Amino acid sequence: MITLLGSVALFLLAVVVVSLGWLHFQPTGLSPVRNAVSQYGITRFRAGYRVATIAFGVSALALAAGIYRAVPRGGRALVAALLLAFAAARCLISWFPMDTPGQARTQSGQRHGLLAFVAFASVTIAAFRLGSVLSNEQRWHSLATISTALGFAMLVCLVGLSVARSAPPVRAVFGAVERGFYVSVIAWFAVFSLACALRP
Repeated sequence: MITLLGSVALFLLAVVVVSLGWLHFQPTGLSPVRNAVSQYGITRFRAGYRVATIAFGVSALALAAGIYRAVPRGGRALVAALLLAFAAARCLISWFPMDTPGQARTQSGQRHGLLAFVAFASVTIAAFRLGSVLSNEQRWHSLATISTALGFAMLVCLVGLSVARSAPPVRAVFGAVERGFYVSVIAWFAVFSLACALRP
C-alpha cells in the first residue's frame, strides 16, 4: 500500500509540473520574475491552474497516507495533518481567484490569500517536522537532513515573499521568489513520494 500511495503521489506531482510548465509557455502576458503563480488563475488559461492545484492537493493526500504508514513514530501524525491542511487549501484555492493587481480587495481575494497562507505554512512546517522525526528513525534516516534543508529553503522563500510585499525593489522579483518556493515544495514531495514508492 505504501508503494502504491507513493506512486500515486509521484504521478500527480508530475501532473502539477506539466500543468505549471504548460502555463508558463502560454501567451498570458505574465512574467515568471514579477507575477505570482496564482495570476494564471485569473487568465483565460485558468483551467491549467486548476488542474495544477487539484493535482497538488490530491498528491498531498496520497503522500500524507504514505508517510503515516511508513513512519512508525508519533510525529508522523502531525506531518500527515499538516499535509491534509495543505491538500485542502490547494484543492480549494482555484475556486477563490486572487484579486486583479491594482483592483479593490474582494472576499474571493481575501480567501485566496488565507488559503495560500495555510498551504505555504503547513508544508514548510511539515518539512521541518518530518526532518526532526526521521533524525530519530532507522527508516529514511538519511533523508532527515534533506527534509530539514528543503524546509529551510521554503522558509527563506516565505521570508522573501513577505519582504516583497513592502519593499518595492524586492517586489519586482516576487514571482521568482514564489517559484523558488514551488521548486522547494515540489522537490520535497518528489523525495518522499519516491521514498514511499521504493520503500527503502
